[in-house]
Amino acid sequence: MKKTKKSTARSFTGTAALMGIIILAAKVMGLLRDIMIAGNYGTTTAAIAYETASKLPVTVFDLVLGGVVTSAFIPVYNSISVKEGKKQALAFAQSYFNFILVITGVITVIGGVFAPQLVAFMAPELDAVSLALSAELTRIMFPMVIFCGAAFSFVGYLQSEGEYNIPAIISLVSNLIMVGYLLFLDRYFGVYGLAVSMLIGWGAQALVQLPSVRKRGFRFDFRAKLNTEPIRRAARNTLPILVGTWTSPVCNLINTRLASGIEGGRAITALGYANRLYTIIVGVFSFVATNLLFPYFSRAAASGDHDESNRLVRTSVKVLVFIIAPISVGIMMLAEPFTTLIYQRGDFTVEDTLLTAEALGCYAVGMIFCAVNEVLTKAFFAAEKTKIPMISAICSMVFNIVLITGFGERLGVGGIALVSGFAVMLNMAVNGMIARAKGIFAPTAGDFSDIAKSVISAVVMGAAVAWVYDLTAALGAVLSFGISVAAGVVVYAAAALILRSEEARMVVRRR
Repeated sequence: MKKTKKSTARSFTGTAALMGIIILAAKVMGLLRDIMIAGNYGTTTAAIAYETASKLPVTVFDLVLGGVVTSAFIPVYNSISVKEGKKQALAFAQSYFNFILVITGVITVIGGVFAPQLVAFMAPELDAVSLALSAELTRIMFPMVIFCGAAFSFVGYLQSEGEYNIPAIISLVSNLIMVGYLLFLDRYFGVYGLAVSMLIGWGAQALVQLPSVRKRGFRFDFRAKLNTEPIRRAARNTLPILVGTWTSPVCNLINTRLASGIEGGRAITALGYANRLYTIIVGVFSFVATNLLFPYFSRAAASGDHDESNRLVRTSVKVLVFIIAPISVGIMMLAEPFTTLIYQRGDFTVEDTLLTAEALGCYAVGMIFCAVNEVLTKAFFAAEKTKIPMISAICSMVFNIVLITGFGERLGVGGIALVSGFAVMLNMAVNGMIARAKGIFAPTAGDFSDIAKSVISAVVMGAAVAWVYDLTAALGAVLSFGISVAAGVVVYAAAALILRSEEARMVVRRR
């Protein structure tokens, strides 16, 4: 038995490590894509139009389907598989794919027809030229909603079948396509070609999964019925799950509307560049944790093993805080040099750097809350208690809307990003309190102690990083930044070990 547990743990750790490497590679490639876009377009009219237009299909998809595609599918599929067998689960998967295809097809048609109105709603303060170009680019990119639906349907199926690496690689493929375009074709086709490359990239995300999907038994059956009990069961969870995942897209929509009137619209691109750095950092770790564990959450819930669910959630939260706390504090301290190193070249000016760094430093406040909230939300979805994340998301969105509406453009770029961070914190707090009351997340005094140790170690590290950066500023931006980061790693590790952090000791034992 012991051997089996150790073997399972090694397999789990190996899968998580490989997923982390793949996702990190995808995020780095995505960052390279953003660096190239920033260098080629800066905050010009074309950049503002592309940033606005590229957000629209994704935002609409997130609002209408978003996390529903996988979050409604995985618990139902795993429940059917455990209780009724693989054949019935596969029949549900085929019907579900058709269901998603119909919805995304309708969304695409509506989005294409009403593209000018959608752009005007999202960024009302843009000038006529930027609005017109945004509408054209939106029409080009809107069919990617169909590809999003197909890609995430396949992700849900493969993860339920225990395949995590192929779903992890899909964004790497799309980013490679866009980087290839920017390297070789951008000079010929400009921003219109960039929009097409994004559309092709999303199509590739679906196509690259097809061999694995077929290998695991899935076959397209467009005659599969939509009016079945499993589909109705998934549909009943759809609205609560949908609203529960609305915090980020709704906040982004509100922020973009406000930012369109700040700095002549340049605030849109500054928030966009900063938000992508933020999501890259949080995404690498929270994506691995939540997507790897979600099927485990679902199977534990389906078999009634509440102790195992609670253990998984507690461990995930502690590990994520241990990893993300120092990154969050480090970015707050080094937002400007970090942004300079990543983006400042070509048409991306010093003023653009300052604007983006201000947003990034404020976004960093919400990193820990975002990662922990992802775990809690997935735990609720796995248990099919979908109304709870919906309630917390509504509280968060109301908070964001009230502050943004109340303060308006006086907030500036940093204030907008900071409000988003506080909104995520509120979302996490409500989810956490209810999860504790429901027994889904029942942290012990030791858990709180470990979390506190991680946060204290990160604060100590932040003070050290700021001091070292000031001390080495004369050495140049790159060298000073590198020395500061290295010093931060050493100080954080030392502080965590001195405080006897369980996560730090676990890392040492593994070595």
